[in-house]
Amino acid sequence: MKYSSSFRFLWLGQSFANLGDVLYIVALITMIYQLTGSATYMALIPFFVTVSQFISGMLAPLVIDRFSLRGILAYSQTGKAILLCLLAMLVVFYFPEFNIALVFMIVFFISFLDGWATPVRNAMIPRLVAKDDLVHANSFLSILDQTIRLGGWSMGGMLLVLLGSDQVVFLTVGLYVMASFLMFFIKERDISVGEILEETAPSKTNWTKVREGWLFIWRAPAVRTLTVMSVIEALASAVWVAAIVYIFVEEVLKVGEQWWGYINASFFLGLIIGGMMSLRGSKLLNQRLPSVIVWGTFSTSLLTFLFALNMLTWMALFLSLVIGLTEQIKGIAHQTTIQKSVNDHQLPKVYSAQYALELLTFGVSVLLLGVLTDMWGVRMAFILASCFLFLSFSFSILNQKHLKGAN
Repeated sequence: MKYSSSFRFLWLGQSFANLGDVLYIVALITMIYQLTGSATYMALIPFFVTVSQFISGMLAPLVIDRFSLRGILAYSQTGKAILLCLLAMLVVFYFPEFNIALVFMIVFFISFLDGWATPVRNAMIPRLVAKDDLVHANSFLSILDQTIRLGGWSMGGMLLVLLGSDQVVFLTVGLYVMASFLMFFIKERDISVGEILEETAPSKTNWTKVREGWLFIWRAPAVRTLTVMSVIEALASAVWVAAIVYIFVEEVLKVGEQWWGYINASFFLGLIIGGMMSLRGSKLLNQRLPSVIVWGTFSTSLLTFLFALNMLTWMALFLSLVIGLTEQIKGIAHQTTIQKSVNDHQLPKVYSAQYALELLTFGVSVLLLGVLTDMWGVRMAFILASCFLFLSFSFSILNQKHLKGAN
């Protein structure tokens, strides 16, 4: 399928940015440990990232109303490059004497700018791709995202050994600069007459702008249904964080820590295969979006429950792969339905509201499942996750008419 040059600039630039994000975190974790020798300080990195992205997601509508989506992507990426360059200079000239608080401050602001990237990118896709090609485009981007996530950590580890953490940070700066450069070449389609009228309406207060995405979610039945499902499923998704999977490998499967890596790799491989299947069957998937969402959720719930009960290593690998595959196909159907249900002007605000809500829910879930794992064991954490997914499936069955009405 032939895409526009603007879409090519988008996926290429975002690929550079995503790879840079992985390498930056790998280098940062290493530097923090070298500086402090503390696992607690290392654990603060995802905390600051999550809190910062939640705040930026809440404030995103104020930025969206003032700048083009291309401008937000380009200038936020440029800001990330400048901040990371500052961090690199601190590492080169002041390591290990600089204040750790300054490092976390830079991490906070980099994550704040990064919090706009995902919702804005997803909102740009319908402006750059024909409506009938959305499934294909979303599948293509998902394959890229998961390939980078799968290979980025391994690449980061090798680069750390070969170059050292300071050189990896400088390499990341280069990736960020390339991403920023490519973002400036994107050309969005012209705004429709309806959107022009909306933009020339009487000025709105900042509070009204912040509320717009949330109000649209509440008033649009299909979007409301998908958002509630996303929140419920975010409670379940925390079970796949590295620490909980590691405990499962140790306490249930009773094998070495290398199997932790195998299961994670199998899950992400399933995501990639699912993306490829969606890419090849994009026309068929586009015709059955509601069914894929509903029964994909049921399948993920059942597979997660079987994973919780399983004690065989090879079966754990197989189940994690199929869970990843199912989750990917369902996620692509979910995203495409959102893009079809919301007009281009409101879509960035809807994505920003959903992103902030999912981050908050995920953060709560990590704490909840962590406490539950300590109290009742890791198997119960996976059983609870499967229950959350079954609750999402039940909700989708009750609201299936809304999903069908969106397509």
